[in-house]
Amino acid sequence: MRKIRKLDVACPSQSCNVFNKVGLRNIVRTGKQPNGTQKYRCTDCHRNFVRTINTPFFRKHLKKSQITTICKHLAEKNGFRAIARITGHHLDTIRDVADKVAKHCKKFNDYFIVELKLTPIEVDEMWSFVKKKKKIA
Repeated sequence: MRKIRKLDVACPSQSCNVFNKVGLRNIVRTGKQPNGTQKYRCTDCHRNFVRTINTPFFRKHLKKSQITTICKHLAEKNGFRAIARITGHHLDTIRDVADKVAKHCKKFNDYFIVELKLTPIEVDEMWSFVKKKKKIA
């Protein structure tokens, strides 16, 4: 049997008794995917999952560094075709990554507006503050 360690990962299954509870020693590592993503298994509900679940990296065959590079080019307002030429990926891949990231950002903003009851202006100001405080490397 695999060694059960205290990890910073929680079971994503809503039917599990320990859903979204971190550090209970119920998660076991079960190898890696070809793109380097760590795979896990919950010992309570026996569900297998990966670390990137509920993120734009989920179900992507690209490495995180490649997706990050694509996102940086999107942030610089490069066109989809230009990003495809620069990164060497197919145009549909670039569009798919952009779509996933956009949906994830929309969920994030909706959480701030609906759950935390912030106005869209306050959310925009918060992101402006975060952008200004980002360390330049």
